Amino acid sequence: MKSEIAFLGLYLPGLLICAIIASALWFVIDALMLRVAGWRLFWHPPLARLALYFVLLGLVVALLPDL
Repeated sequence: MKSEIAFLGLYLPGLLICAIIASALWFVIDALMLRVAGWRLFWHPPLARLALYFVLLGLVVALLPDL
């Protein structure tokens, strides 16, 4: 992963792009979990949601090729 990405003359951190992608994935998975009431399986649903976001962010960073 590059440290910076040029977008219309503005340099954005690479982690910001990864965070945006992970957020989009998180919203989709969160909506699915709400629809099937999957968050009831967890002792502390907000903590599980936060953990899911960090897992997704780690996967995006690991799988995203150098831009």
